[in-house]
Formats: sequence, C-alpha cells, structure tokens
Amino acid sequence: MRKIVLALLFSAAVFADDFVVGTSSGYAPFVSLDSQGNYEGFDIDVARLVAERLGKTLVIKDFGSMPSQMLALKQNRIDALIWAISITEERKKNLNMIHYQGDPVTTLPFLFWNKVPKGISTIADLQEVCVEAGSFQEAVVASFPQARRKNVEKIMDVLLSLKTNKVMAAAVDPALLPRIQKQYPQMKLINLPIPEAQQALGNGICINKQNTALAQKVQEVVDSLKSEGKIRELEEKWGLTP
Repeated sequence: MRKIVLALLFSAAVFADDFVVGTSSGYAPFVSLDSQGNYEGFDIDVARLVAERLGKTLVIKDFGSMPSQMLALKQNRIDALIWAISITEERKKNLNMIHYQGDPVTTLPFLFWNKVPKGISTIADLQEVCVEAGSFQEAVVASFPQARRKNVEKIMDVLLSLKTNKVMAAAVDPALLPRIQKQYPQMKLINLPIPEAQQALGNGICINKQNTALAQKVQEVVDSLKSEGKIRELEEKWGLTP
C-alpha cells in the first residue's frame, strides 16, 4: 500500500510540473504543424512563454475541434485552452478568459466563391452559412434564424463546403483571411455587422471557472508579456499585425 501511495504522489508531482494546453492544428497562423510534424504558430509560442514564466513544462494536447477542447477543459483533463478563442460575454459566464491578443470584433467576414450575391447587407440576408462548430462565428450566425447554418469540424471543411457550392457563404475568423485569400484567390468577401450582444473582445486563454488560482497566475504572466512587448513581437513574427 505504501508503494502505491508513493507512486501516486510521484505521478501527481510530475503532472504538477506540466502546463497542459489544449488546442487543434490546422489553424495557421495560430496553430499548425511544420514539415517535421511539430506544433508551431502564434498560440504555440504564447503557450511556451506562459509555461516558462509559470516554471512548468509545456504539454500540447490536440483535440481536433472546439467542442472536444471545451469538454476536456470542463473535465479538468487540461489546464488551459489556447486556440484563438474569441472572448464573448456568454463564454465568460462559464470560463475564466484571459485576453492575450486581438481587438474587439464588431463585424464578421463572410466568404463567397467567385462573387458576392447582390442584396447582401446583413447576416439575415444569407440563405445558408457554413461555420466551424463551437466557434465564435457559429454563435453569431446562430443569432440569425433566417440564415440556415451548416456546422463542420475544421476550417478546411468550411472552405471545402464553399468551394463545392454546398453553401452560399462561409463565416471565418478575421485573422485567417490573409492566408485564405492567398490560397484561394477566387474567394470574395464582405464584412457584415455583428449585434452588440454578440461582439467579441479579442482572443482569450480559457481556464476552468473553478481554477481561480491558475487563472490569476496566468493573468499576471500575460500582463507582463504585454508590457514587455513580447506579444507584439509574436504578432509581427506570425503576420498578425496590420
């Protein structure tokens, strides 16, 4: 019995030295895989700095989609989510959300294949919109019942649905636009206004609502990284500055 207890204490100590972050690849420039299969991107660099300042070893867990990430955080299988997750008033009710990047979002870009149809001035004018499940974009579109919503798991599935004419439009994260437009010059876009109640406040590191001690420590680290200009340096490195 004593050996079992010691083994459990050792495992807990090892885990305590880790900063386990949930994310998903395929979301450049925030998170992607390099040619050797290693994680890279703005969010990966931020996660490394936060872990370093906390005195912990960074452990990346890839959950493939937003719903899977949120479930893992709720079940305390990870310490935090870092994946360009938009801060909204609704999410703040259930999560500690620590702003680390991005300005308030009052409009949302909608992509069309080849041309923008006439008469589109609000989200309510859209017939069918493809969005990433669990994303900020999904929540915005969901507030417009006039626009039928098609949910998919990954951003590449969003773009494929649009390219193959399965939907009229696609809603995407504004930060992804430069890469998308470079890869798909046929994509045309318009920015449509978001209702005030649905607007985002930038991107946040998500921590379980009950884990206030970790949230406070991460907030202090992020504040330091901002004041030292480290976040700005990473934005410039990954092309997230105007």
